[in-house]
Amino acid sequence: MLSRRDVLKAAGQTALAAGVSPLMTTIQSSGDKGGIRCINVVNFIREIEPRFKMDMMLPITSQMEIILKHKLPATWLLQFDALVSGPFVPYLKEHMAKDHEVGFWFEMNEKHVKAAGVEWRGRPGYEWDHLPPVAFTIGYTHDERIKLADTAMTQFKEIWGHYPKSIASWNLDSFTMGHLSEKYGVDAYAVCRDQIATDGFTIWGSPIAGYYPSKVNCWSPALDAKNQINTPMLRMLGQDPVYYYERSFKIPSGRTISEPDTMEPAWTSGRSLHFIREFLRMIESEPTLQFGYCQMGQENTFPWDQQKEGYPIQMEALAALRKAGKVHVETMGETGRRFKKAFKTTPTQAQVQLVDPFENTNPAQGSIWYQSRFYRANLHIKGDLAYFRDLTVYSDKYAQPFLDKATRLNDVDQKMPPVLDGYHWRGKTLDDSEPGAGGFFELGGQRLKLTGKPVIEEEAKSLWVRLPVSNDHTILIRFDEKQVSFTLAVNQVPFDNLGGNKGPFALAFVWDPEKANLIDIQPKRAHFRSREFDYFVDVVSGLAMKTNQGWSVLQDKDLVLRLAQPS
Repeated sequence: MLSRRDVLKAAGQTALAAGVSPLMTTIQSSGDKGGIRCINVVNFIREIEPRFKMDMMLPITSQMEIILKHKLPATWLLQFDALVSGPFVPYLKEHMAKDHEVGFWFEMNEKHVKAAGVEWRGRPGYEWDHLPPVAFTIGYTHDERIKLADTAMTQFKEIWGHYPKSIASWNLDSFTMGHLSEKYGVDAYAVCRDQIATDGFTIWGSPIAGYYPSKVNCWSPALDAKNQINTPMLRMLGQDPVYYYERSFKIPSGRTISEPDTMEPAWTSGRSLHFIREFLRMIESEPTLQFGYCQMGQENTFPWDQQKEGYPIQMEALAALRKAGKVHVETMGETGRRFKKAFKTTPTQAQVQLVDPFENTNPAQGSIWYQSRFYRANLHIKGDLAYFRDLTVYSDKYAQPFLDKATRLNDVDQKMPPVLDGYHWRGKTLDDSEPGAGGFFELGGQRLKLTGKPVIEEEAKSLWVRLPVSNDHTILIRFDEKQVSFTLAVNQVPFDNLGGNKGPFALAFVWDPEKANLIDIQPKRAHFRSREFDYFVDVVSGLAMKTNQGWSVLQDKDLVLRLAQPS
């Protein structure tokens, strides 16, 4: 189990090499640009870094100088120790611009826990300890969570004259969030991106941008409005949508990346001009459906030497993007209020990144993500292979781990129910060119390969993808809120009307059967189970059949999979 600090130490500072893929650079997309697109600069502040000595103020003063230079709005989140001691509050009160806000970073530390009358369980010599049973609300009982929340809110109001409108942490829970929203009127929450075994916890399968969390699972959007916490949750760190499914990958220089691929300035990606430019272009110009979001900024426990290359570049790029007027660059609280005004339930979302963010060409990779409150889907492109890498469903009946019980584990899994998990369900492969798991398009048992430019279009809450593939065929994919539809055509004529076909068109799910959650296959339904929770995929059109490595769906007139679970 690695910490973010361990990853950074091992990564080195090698710059990215260049390279371009003819296929990937010609991929096109178009959107109606009617959705809400938001970017927040969020910097959060701790008083203590117990693992090594560092100047805790230098990152803050340096960040502030750059942000003020570009006249950008910003959100500053104070952990309890930084709220009640040290130079942080006086500095912020003196230097914050009128369009800045201050909020709360909800990780526990010794000062906070003792002020709330709760036992401190951190390791000796650690005033702040990042392990889940100590740092996060899931490590505490319901009564302790209430005490910790109320103590923080009371202290915050004494110092700032109001309760915080923005609250974030790497890890939260729905019980605590419900209390904070109902009693203190929080406008926005933020939590960590999806990650694998970092800082003592795994998050996998949560929405890509923003959502109204379920009252029983803060990592899951509520299906029914009556079951949601009416404060939106935002995903932090500006996660690369292409490579984050990998624990490590190579870049053109030959170096292997084994660190977070996010917009954080401390990482290789967050210092790369190409990565920054393409990520911001995705937020500004590519299809996002109803809502697109990115958080930028960095915590002060990363020394300024690790931020100073990327942070100025990012803020300069953000200032230019703001001037173009296509994206709301605002505080986290403003985005929360904008979200609540615009949406009564979780909106549909998309991320489309079809230029390789690390400039790889052998092969170049890209990804298309669709998100609704019922499911998320990832159509990935690796060279000339387009395949499904992720299908995850949601349910108001699927409670998060440790909702009602305090964890004592230093390694916590928080996964949503997968229909396809292209990372955790991988089988062994001969080399990196072969995905170990996925949903593959086949004709007569042969995988179809891309032959031209995929085209992506928005239509209200739906996302259309057209994939030109082998033998002059086109795969048409439509992502709707509750289902995904597929059609194979030649010159826009549906496949079932064509003469002389080469066999059935199918979507073949392949994985390691020992790892997958699949329980049973019936002709019109696939049955899965996760943590004693049963969930299903209904085959609205097509025919399902079990295979040695998973299951396949054969096209009838077309192929339609319903992913929505009962509310």
